[in-house]
Amino acid sequence: MKNLGFLVLLIVTTIAIPIRAAPGVLPLGVEELKVLKLDSIPPWPDEMVLKGANVHWQKVLHQGEFVVTIYEALPALLDISDPYPYDEFVQVLEGEVTLTATDGEKWTYRVGENFVVPKGFTGTWEMPVKYREMIIVETRAWLASGEVSS
Repeated sequence: MKNLGFLVLLIVTTIAIPIRAAPGVLPLGVEELKVLKLDSIPPWPDEMVLKGANVHWQKVLHQGEFVVTIYEALPALLDISDPYPYDEFVQVLEGEVTLTATDGEKWTYRVGENFVVPKGFTGTWEMPVKYREMIIVETRAWLASGEVSS
């Protein structure tokens, strides 16, 4: 339930920003994304942060059939007890992240690497240094998770 609060917060922040799909192509140059100014967002629920900072930022770049967001956080270890409600594509832009599934399986990703957090994932999300990523999630799946009404 505690992770649900984080997901609701992230979704509400994203949906509240009136961004629509642009008629033109949206360049996603990695170097530009690494220095893009982001907006501060409210902290995660306290019970979700196992250690580290509870400070993060984001910027929604596109919202149409899918949402493209740049997200950044200070070092932290997060408890992902509530199953992820959708598939999420991630490209690491800065730092590194280690995901550890509830069954103990571990994956570490660094700058330039991509991964998908599958719907249903539970475990921990560790960012040992300042971390920035590009996230892509299907808007319909995001809204269908039941956390936000359309």
